[in-house]
Amino acid sequence: MRDVKHVAVYLRLSRNEENLNIDEVFASHEKVLYKMCEDNNWKKVVFKEVASSVYLGRKQLNIMLDRIKEGEFDYVLVMDIDRLSRDVFDAPTIFKVLNDSKTNIITPSKIYDWDKDEDVLLLNIQMVVASQEYKQIKKRMTRGKRNASEIGLWVHGIPPLGYDKDPATRKLVPNDKRKHIEFIFNSIVNGKTVSDVFQELNAMGVKTRTGHAFHFNAILRLVNNEAYKGTLVYNQYIITGEKRKDGKNKTKKRPKEEWERIPNAHPAIIDETTWEKANRIVNTYSFAKKRSDVKTYPTSKLIYCANCNRLQGPQYYPHIDKLYLKVCKYCKNRTYLYEPILKMIKEDVLNYSSKILEKIEHIERTDNSTEIEYKKQQLQKQIEKSEKAIEKIKYAFEEDEYTISEFKERKASREQEIQQLKAELEEIQKQDTTDILAGYQEIKERVEYLLQNWECIDGEGLSDEDVNRNLHHIYQKIEWRFDKGENAVPQMSFEYK
Repeated sequence: MRDVKHVAVYLRLSRNEENLNIDEVFASHEKVLYKMCEDNNWKKVVFKEVASSVYLGRKQLNIMLDRIKEGEFDYVLVMDIDRLSRDVFDAPTIFKVLNDSKTNIITPSKIYDWDKDEDVLLLNIQMVVASQEYKQIKKRMTRGKRNASEIGLWVHGIPPLGYDKDPATRKLVPNDKRKHIEFIFNSIVNGKTVSDVFQELNAMGVKTRTGHAFHFNAILRLVNNEAYKGTLVYNQYIITGEKRKDGKNKTKKRPKEEWERIPNAHPAIIDETTWEKANRIVNTYSFAKKRSDVKTYPTSKLIYCANCNRLQGPQYYPHIDKLYLKVCKYCKNRTYLYEPILKMIKEDVLNYSSKILEKIEHIERTDNSTEIEYKKQQLQKQIEKSEKAIEKIKYAFEEDEYTISEFKERKASREQEIQQLKAELEEIQKQDTTDILAGYQEIKERVEYLLQNWECIDGEGLSDEDVNRNLHHIYQKIEWRFDKGENAVPQMSFEYK
């Protein structure tokens, strides 16, 4: 073996192995690989992540490969070859980077040298075996999950808010947070808007299942969840075969009539009549009351003239079977074909997705939630102390210890103090990175859902109304400008929520 000085240690797990938790498995692998470095006096840089081996879009893997291309390492040290990849199509990409830079692979059992044909052949054979093994494991897991679903067992990850998973029966059972679900559904059927409901929940300090503040989409998802009426739903998604940017397979929702359902699979929190009524209310979404013969387009009530700030909607011309953006009737801002406009908007949504990811990463890097939580607790204690003081003032007045004027003066002073403290608390809550992060996560999910399912106007994917609903949650408005003149080009500017 050639002289080794710098080693890249790659540690990857995708799921709990051998019934151990992630930390225990990592510790086991680290012990073996770190000892090899220590025994051989190798300088190591560790790249560690939890990710699937069949996707190239692994953050730590790609950072390591970039540094390998720069010639930083002599070897890559892994527990086994399948830690690098189990995909026969992606593995050659990784191997090419290693081969080009002459960065050999070391495992506890073998050294793979790119200059030895027998090692390269063995690597390729092992990769084919690992890929087939992964496919078989995935088939068994998928089959087992489907079989469990068919008899009403919960095998779909973390239970929804209001439920726990009974370890004995493997079915959902309501917990004490069911009262939040009952409040949401009852509020909706009694006439409150979705915005009213999530604002009230946040004011009461109620959190989502993940511990975040409620937002519009969170309420919408809860109300649409059939689990709350006791129905287990599965077979909702299908793999399209296309790849996302991170290398994972794209999925899309099947039509609802193709979903599989097991009624009465577990105790219901909401009776079916209430569930159906709440769903009709939240899914009959409209931004303003409209005539029944007015069609909703993807950009309805969203595109504004950049010159006079008036709405510019689309218009269909049946004699040529084309959609155009209307000419602004007030300032004559020019028309344009509608489909290219939609493609421009979709491109901006794609760019915005990257910006959202950057914001999320920035917030996670600069997390000040501990300091904010401390300040919130201290302010809450002061508020409670002042409220108790008011009760004492009332008691003293009842016992004739204060005159009416003294009572009013002291009470007013404490009430003003509470008002000031609550204002400070409200300002602190606005800085709460947990809530801010939850908001960005909501936008990220909506943007990803839109990008995966929106096929503009080719008749596939989301309906125009669904696209319109999603766009309204991303954009405050979109401004359109197309000036007169031969050299004029269409311009769009976007104002985000």
